[in-house]
Amino acid sequence: MSKCPNCGSSNLVFDTHAGEVKCAECGYVIEDGAVDTGPEWRAYDGEQRLARTRAEPVRFPASLSTVIGRSTMLGAARRAEFARLSLIQASVSGEEDRGIRAGKEEISRLTAAIQLPQQVRVEAIRLFALAQRAGLLKGGSVTNMAVACVVLACREFGVPNPMAKLCEIAPADQSRVRHSYTLLLQHLGDKLKLKPPNPLKYIPMIASKLGLSVKVQRTAAEIIKAADEGRVLLGKPPRSIAAAALYISCSIYGERKSRTAFAAAAGVTETTLRKRVRELMKKLDVYVHV
Repeated sequence: MSKCPNCGSSNLVFDTHAGEVKCAECGYVIEDGAVDTGPEWRAYDGEQRLARTRAEPVRFPASLSTVIGRSTMLGAARRAEFARLSLIQASVSGEEDRGIRAGKEEISRLTAAIQLPQQVRVEAIRLFALAQRAGLLKGGSVTNMAVACVVLACREFGVPNPMAKLCEIAPADQSRVRHSYTLLLQHLGDKLKLKPPNPLKYIPMIASKLGLSVKVQRTAAEIIKAADEGRVLLGKPPRSIAAAALYISCSIYGERKSRTAFAAAAGVTETTLRKRVRELMKKLDVYVHV
C-alpha cells in the first residue's frame, strides 16, 4: 500500500520499535507486525554507508581448526602429553595467523594501488589463506604469493591480468610470481571456479594503445567469434588471439600497423602473433600479409 487509507497521504514511515507502518501525517497504523528487511546497521553519511556495506568474511578458512582443550578426566601422564601438544599447536597456529595477516595487508595494498574491485580483494585473501593452509608458502615469499593470489582472483572474476603492473608495484619478480601462480593452480584447482579466458576482453585495451577505429574492433570481435565456433581458440593465450584478430581486421580496412607494435601492445612476442594470425587465416579462409 502506497497511500494512507485514512487521509490519503503518501508519507508513510516504518516504526522499528513497534514493527508498524504508520502515516506520518495522521498517525494511522496501516500495517502491524511488519518486518524491516533493511540492514541492521545505521549510517549517518555516505562514507559510513560505503564502509558498512562492504561485507567480508569474519574469519578466513585457514584460521578455522580444532583447538586442543583441557580435561580433568585424564590421568597425569595423558594430561602432560596433551599440554605439550597444545603448546605446539598454539605456536603453529600463531605462525599461520601471522602469515595470513601479512598476506591480507599485502593484498589490500596491491589491490588498492590499481583500484581493483572489492570482490577481487576478498577472493585473493581467501586464496592466500588456503595456500597458507596447504603449505604453499614454505620457503617462498609472502609478496610473491600475494601477487599470484590477486592475479588468480582477477582471472576468476574476468578482470584482465594485472601481473606486470602488480610486480612493478610490489615489487616482485615475475618468474617467481608465475611459480607461485602455478602452485595455486596445482593445489587449489578443485576450490576454484575458473572460466576459460575470453579474448574479447582484450580487444579494447590493445586497440586503445594502437589508436584503432571502432569498425576495426567490431570486425576483430566477429573474427574471434567465428574462430571460437571452430574451437580454434582452445588452449591459446587470449591476448595473442585478440592481437591477431585486430591485425587481420586492420589489414582488411587498410589501417596498417607493424607486427612489432601489435606484439608490444598485447604483451606477446612477434613469433606468437604471427602464429596466431596464420591459425585464424586458415580457419576463416582469408589472407593478409604477415
